[in-house]
Amino acid sequence: MPSTDPAATPGRIRVVVVDDDRFVRLGIGEILRGAGDIEVVGDAEDGDEAVEVARALRPDVVLIDIHMRRVDGLEATRRLRASDDPPGVVIMTALDVDDQVARAIEAGAHSFLSKDEPPHTFHQSIRAVATGNALFGVESIRELVRSGAARTAGHGNDLAVLTDREREVLAAAATGASNAEIARALHLGETTVKTHLSAVMTKLGVPNRVGAALVAFRAGLVS
Repeated sequence: MPSTDPAATPGRIRVVVVDDDRFVRLGIGEILRGAGDIEVVGDAEDGDEAVEVARALRPDVVLIDIHMRRVDGLEATRRLRASDDPPGVVIMTALDVDDQVARAIEAGAHSFLSKDEPPHTFHQSIRAVATGNALFGVESIRELVRSGAARTAGHGNDLAVLTDREREVLAAAATGASNAEIARALHLGETTVKTHLSAVMTKLGVPNRVGAALVAFRAGLVS
């Protein structure tokens, strides 16, 4: 059954951990508690419970396994992102690169990582997603494209719908750069970067930066 922590600390990043293995949930919880700015406020053992817990607790980020016995991370991501004031979603996977990872990204996941990543990678991913950014391994994106798992991302390979500046911003974002890093590299304000990225995602028909990165790699904008 899902569990919750009613005494969450203000100012910390609030996280719900979802996995059908109780020991994995405990282990991930310990990893996250090692960061002073992250707090695990609840957990759940499948996608249905994840949506219920998220609705009750309004976390900043949901960290969820893609493979679960009942409602999996793919369907849960769709439901979470369709909710009012949706949380950020980080998908946990073995990164065996199947089409479910790409579909989870298309459903709205902001980041994905392997369960055997070091603790600081979990912390970085949570922090990035909580601030509206995305964190992903560029090599993982390349592998998704090479495998064909990302073939359905976006409306097509044609980037002609983007302006020159939007293509520049997309190319930088596809490397995993933050808004601040893109702004410094292109001599733009962070608000301007956000505006360009929003336009890029709308024009390409993708839900977030990771989906945009998939399109950029698949179209050959970056390699």
